[in-house]
Amino acid sequence: MWGCGYPDHTQWRYRPIWVIRGAWLAPPTAATGIAVVCGLLLLVGMPIAYFSGDTSTGDTIACFAFIGLWLIAIALLVTRFVPNWRAGAPERAARVALILGVLALITCIVFRTGLPIPLGAGAIMLGLTLRESAPANTRGKATVALGLGACAVLATFVVLLIG
Repeated sequence: MWGCGYPDHTQWRYRPIWVIRGAWLAPPTAATGIAVVCGLLLLVGMPIAYFSGDTSTGDTIACFAFIGLWLIAIALLVTRFVPNWRAGAPERAARVALILGVLALITCIVFRTGLPIPLGAGAIMLGLTLRESAPANTRGKATVALGLGACAVLATFVVLLIG
């Protein structure tokens, strides 16, 4: 077929959804879904926490600065850090997932900053992928990291909503 814009002359209906104008994007994965959900939780929870009541200009600036910073952190986790950790040794990736999960749980103390959400997202992403593909001796660490990250993200979101 001529005029379709693809060098291999395939039609639109045979192309995957993640092909946009000939540029191949990474196919959606579980990590992408986790990043989207955590980003939405951040976008919903942070304004409710900061704008419920008498807000100052400093509160507004802090809210948007934290949201932007943590969305960039989540994007970097999905595109750079988590794939690099997965590509390395499974024991090291499990250790990193556990560290992220523990840090996410510890930073729940400063829930208003939203910091537990990107840390917990990283722990969840690594924990899920390690549970599926890692050897049996690291699956326990991956499960614990997954649980710590999920607890931190959900607890932070609930506390942000409650205030």
